[in-house]
Amino acid sequence: MARPLLLWAAVAALSAQSVCGSQLWHDVNRYDAHGNECKLREVRGIVCKPLCVSDLARCPESLQPSCPDGQSFCADGACHTKCTDVIQALNPCHCSRTGDQLPAAARNLVPCMAIHNVTIEHFRPWDSSRDIRSACGAKAGIVDQSKTVAIWGSGWPGGDTTGVWAECPAAPIPNFTFRESYWVATFAVNGALALILSLWGVNKRWAERNVRKTATATTYTINGTQTRRSGNPETKGFVKIQDDIGGEGIKPTGEFIHGAASTLDMGAATANSLSRDIKLCGYRSHILGTLCLWSVALVTALWICYMGVWTADYYGALPGSRFGSFYSLGLGSLTLQSSSFLVVWMLSLIFLLTLYILKPHLRNYFRVRTLPAHGQYVCVVRPIREIKLLSDKASWVQRRVNLVTERLVALLSRDKDYTTCLIEKTSEGRIYFNYQCTRYVYDDQIQQFAPFEFDLGSSHRGLLAQAA
Repeated sequence: MARPLLLWAAVAALSAQSVCGSQLWHDVNRYDAHGNECKLREVRGIVCKPLCVSDLARCPESLQPSCPDGQSFCADGACHTKCTDVIQALNPCHCSRTGDQLPAAARNLVPCMAIHNVTIEHFRPWDSSRDIRSACGAKAGIVDQSKTVAIWGSGWPGGDTTGVWAECPAAPIPNFTFRESYWVATFAVNGALALILSLWGVNKRWAERNVRKTATATTYTINGTQTRRSGNPETKGFVKIQDDIGGEGIKPTGEFIHGAASTLDMGAATANSLSRDIKLCGYRSHILGTLCLWSVALVTALWICYMGVWTADYYGALPGSRFGSFYSLGLGSLTLQSSSFLVVWMLSLIFLLTLYILKPHLRNYFRVRTLPAHGQYVCVVRPIREIKLLSDKASWVQRRVNLVTERLVALLSRDKDYTTCLIEKTSEGRIYFNYQCTRYVYDDQIQQFAPFEFDLGSSHRGLLAQAA
């Protein structure tokens, strides 16, 4: 019981005391650690800001330009043999501003002679600008400078104001107008690619309209196998489930399934075989699609080169006139260059990731889909089956991880195997394609692709009889 009473007594005693606070860190070097005001110190050798006037004749007498013989007073505030354009561009009265960023009243300002070696006896660091202006004005012989001299940006010469101190405000943060040559080129290249892809999308949809109509079929069952049947009698297609097209143990059955030739679905043939669906899609090349594919490849290479250019600019290694100039693409601003680099990097990453995800479909997307027997290529789509050895009682975390993995694999188009085979012709004019070391020949009688077989007989004598 005594301990809580002592605690409350201590809190009451602290509350009764009067606390006096003072700033220790907000006013630099003004107060010491004990809150006492620091003694003002003397500062020597201060260089004043240039005094800018509209005409050198309005400079104070002590600041009138005086140059040796053969030299002229230039806009940079110093004497030179010749005032070149480069020297004139270094006018401190312009505060590093050009074009629209330079106020109209400041364009005709020129600096007087510089004021050096100013001493301030009682220098106040927390109000240094005012102390420096007062000391510099006193050395220049300016009387009542609060009325005759203004600060750059807050007032301009005219009337009682004879000049301004070139205390330049913080330079405005540079920003892109997006009329820069490299941005114009970026938008032009990517805009052209988007236009070409749009034209190809419209053309592809129109060219494949009949194939899409064929794909819309009524589903029915033959011997327990789901197939699709086209409503168009001219687009008959058959699949003969008689061999292992995928190498997973499908046994011969000799059954024929009547279905759409553009999307042929094959299921399990026997009870001992692994069930799966294999789809055949025919494609033929198109000149516009080939142009689009090469355009995508070219833009991909340009994006990689573009990233290299921004990286070289960051380290000041751009060749040509910009060599050794840092952040030139960012208009001399590290912040603007870094933010632009991140945006370009993210766009490049998104572009490359998109190409990676669409890689299995990319080449055939730039071909026109058709019936397998009428195309130049056949794409064999086969689901990838994974064998997972799980315990009888899988944990909730394990089930969720498996579910997320399956969805991610499907999202990345890695749940199916896509193999594009070239359709060729035999010496007899029959079309075929090779898939997993097996030749599938199109049979005109049954109108299907089926594995090609040689009947060599069951004995050596039979083989010799065929040879004869």
